[in-house]
Amino acid sequence: AQVRQRLVEYGPNELPAGSRKSSFEVFLAQFQDFMVMVLMIAALLSMILGEWSDAVTILAIIVLNACLGFVQEYRAERSLAALNKITAPRAKCRRGTFAVEVPAAEVVPGDILLLTAGDRIPADARLVKSWDLACDESALTGESVPVEKEVGEVEASVPLAERRNLVFAGTLVTRGRAEAVVVATGLNTETGQIARLLRREKGELTPLQRRLDQLGRVLVAGCVAICLVVMALGIWRGGSLLELLMAAISLAVAAIPEGLPAVVTLALAVGVQRMVRRRAIVRKLPAVETLGCASVICVDKTGTLTENRMTLREVRSEDKELALTIGALCNDATLKRSGLEVGGLWRRRGSERVRWSATGDPTEVALVTAAAAAGLVRGFLEQLHPRLAEVPFSSERKLMSTVHTWGPGVRIMGKGAPDVVLDRCRSIHNGRRVLPLTAAEKAFWLAQNEEMAGQSMRVLAVAYRDLSSFPGSVDPSLENDLTFVGLIGLNDPPRPGVREAIARCRRAGIKTVMITGDHKTTAVAIA
Repeated sequence: AQVRQRLVEYGPNELPAGSRKSSFEVFLAQFQDFMVMVLMIAALLSMILGEWSDAVTILAIIVLNACLGFVQEYRAERSLAALNKITAPRAKCRRGTFAVEVPAAEVVPGDILLLTAGDRIPADARLVKSWDLACDESALTGESVPVEKEVGEVEASVPLAERRNLVFAGTLVTRGRAEAVVVATGLNTETGQIARLLRREKGELTPLQRRLDQLGRVLVAGCVAICLVVMALGIWRGGSLLELLMAAISLAVAAIPEGLPAVVTLALAVGVQRMVRRRAIVRKLPAVETLGCASVICVDKTGTLTENRMTLREVRSEDKELALTIGALCNDATLKRSGLEVGGLWRRRGSERVRWSATGDPTEVALVTAAAAAGLVRGFLEQLHPRLAEVPFSSERKLMSTVHTWGPGVRIMGKGAPDVVLDRCRSIHNGRRVLPLTAAEKAFWLAQNEEMAGQSMRVLAVAYRDLSSFPGSVDPSLENDLTFVGLIGLNDPPRPGVREAIARCRRAGIKTVMITGDHKTTAVAIA
């Protein structure tokens, strides 16, 4: 009963489609242009004069112009409607003492969400319990790296991207699990606020529309002036008033450029089709001309300039296979092949080319898929080296460790921030044997880390430690005295054609601005 009451009070947890115009209304809107109205008056006057051929020609041009505009706007609206599907279809929550799964639209403020890795969050919520939770908020804030969340309090003035105690509708849980109380649904969420802004139609005219409107008014004023002059001269010379009126109207109709709206519409339609081939959606035909007047383009980095997909770029190690093996085993991502999870794959290398994918933290996804592409399939590796224990990654430790059987003993594998991992290492694996890690070698690898970071890479260090037996639990002291293996560099690669597109903009005199929440050094390296 309480849920139903709140559902009535706050409304369904969904973004309203808004007042969509019917097809007939969209078609009628094509006749609201001032120049088109002038042509309609001209067609009416031609009928009065008995010039039916002129009237039919003008009306045909008006209808053709309206049809072109209608078809473009109707297609654009259908495409946008297909894109408006980012909300979670169902949500897991606790109501009373029961854990239930309900449609996302029925989530109400006060519900306790039960979040696990892979869930798309249905509403804005405040964390009440959290176990190593991280969320991908790139769709909302543009942040390409998952944001770690924690229970606590933050100031109301804190920017959206830094509100670590909140999770937001439409974002994705990449790691951990949590319980969170819903604080906002529907249009009251942060995503809803963006949708509310996008729904506002200011109705501003484009530069071309303003010029055509001005031309239409000048033509009307000119035609009226010509009619008055012709009639005045005719009356002064003693002509018939009716004949003079008909002559003046004929002259006014002849002065109106009937083909101008159709020519403009055809030119804009050609521009729209070119943009469609480049996967751009244009809702209003005149907007094409406005784009042609742009002098500055502000572009979001994540997902626009880049692919929003972390990719392994470089492995710096004397034993790359061991480095990738650690990256695949010290990992919580779920590996997939052809849409199926790979848990017990018995073959190490496939005879055919396989396209791998995974779900989870973007960095771990990049590691496990790159290792699989190199023949180090996680399912096979875990059959040889089952996992015995795990210490999850945390922002304080900046390190993740897992324990696996390895030969007669066990091996602790770790990955994390290079400076943290190197501080815990006492030896280095040079590809053939293990040697003591000297201060000079440590400085060398720290310099390598700086160099890779300067190339817009996110850098991880991998290391291991062998033990004769598993002590039963992972004590923090076991993560010391590690053997350093190498560095793995990952990045969110630029989209194909971005460099050429920016170069064309500069040649056209257009200034490009990249908008990102990344660190300045990373942003400069990407730019």
